[in-house]
Amino acid sequence: MKSFCLTPLLLLLLIASAVAQPITGRITDSRTHAALPYVNIGVLGKDLGTVADEQGRYTLAFQQALAAATVRLSSLGYAPRNLTLAELAAQPNVALTPEAVPLAEVEVRGKAQFRRTHTLGNTTQSGSSDCRFSAANLGWQVGTVIRLRHRPALLVDANFVIKYNTPAHATFRVNLYRLDANGLPTETKLLAHDLIVTRPLVMGPMTIDLRAENLVLDEDFLLAVELLDRSGIGSPEEPYAFSSSLGYLNNVVYWRSTSQATWTKGSSIALLAGVHLSPSFYVTVND
Repeated sequence: MKSFCLTPLLLLLLIASAVAQPITGRITDSRTHAALPYVNIGVLGKDLGTVADEQGRYTLAFQQALAAATVRLSSLGYAPRNLTLAELAAQPNVALTPEAVPLAEVEVRGKAQFRRTHTLGNTTQSGSSDCRFSAANLGWQVGTVIRLRHRPALLVDANFVIKYNTPAHATFRVNLYRLDANGLPTETKLLAHDLIVTRPLVMGPMTIDLRAENLVLDEDFLLAVELLDRSGIGSPEEPYAFSSSLGYLNNVVYWRSTSQATWTKGSSIALLAGVHLSPSFYVTVND
């Protein structure tokens, strides 16, 4: 992989020329040079990020105050790259190197032993609140912790309840994240590959069949959905949203505003009222 070095003067000139315009570039595979779709690109821990499109192209706003901040480019199955925002502005076309995806080690039983079927999560179909994504940044995610009743469990499907009927459609990525020792989401994904879905926004459950994944888990996890393409959504004023409810459920919401942003737990308004905002996300499992 080629490296590059910028002199301080050249770097300042490049920054000055980029202030008034966003960074545009393309993400490719370092070995095949093929375009990499839906790569997460963002300043670590900040609300500045995006997702590459299906052809690996992206546009990211340039903020001079964050010129020295670290931008991470990441995609499942590839080693992440870290660059400063200024470096990315100077060289916006980036190649990622493939790497093996570590799989969780779980004692797998015969399918005949997974006889019980359970629904886990919040199954509310028409909640009192919602999680809107019409004006969200690409890379916006919302999720909830799924707690297994019996272990191990074979995942059958994942469900995300759309609150309103609209003529729109959107592209999402379904993510399952490992939790740390404190029960907080990490960046480790439990699926072996990206699960991308484009669906019409029809009121009711958006069901994702997981049987082909043959995913057996013995740990609680964060079930999340990530906005990848909103070109079919239309006006941001329209009520495109997932259903959610306010209450004392254990399925509290986690969300992040864009790629590489920090996960935030709960809703500040709901927490002040002493209740949780719980998205209507749930899974079907066999155990």
